[in-house]
Amino acid sequence: MKLKPRSLFWIFFILFLVAELIFGKQGLYNLWNLKKKERIYKERVKRLNEENRRLMLEIERLRHDPEYIEGMIRRELKMVRKNEFIIYFK
Repeated sequence: MKLKPRSLFWIFFILFLVAELIFGKQGLYNLWNLKKKERIYKERVKRLNEENRRLMLEIERLRHDPEYIEGMIRRELKMVRKNEFIIYFK
């Protein structure tokens, strides 16, 4: 069976449209990549919001909680009160 030029044209035209739909600038493949990036960025925003909330709580405690400030100084600067000493174990 020999295809007519007109039929051949429509077959190639439809194949072109399908390829454009899948691989074009606004095609399905690009949409899939954009959705993937969106999920990554949403997760990143979520983590940054959690870290921001944690840091805001820490700032609040550093402003108003003397015991927390003392604990931070002891941990970070390894300071002790008078008549105290630190014992390090291996």
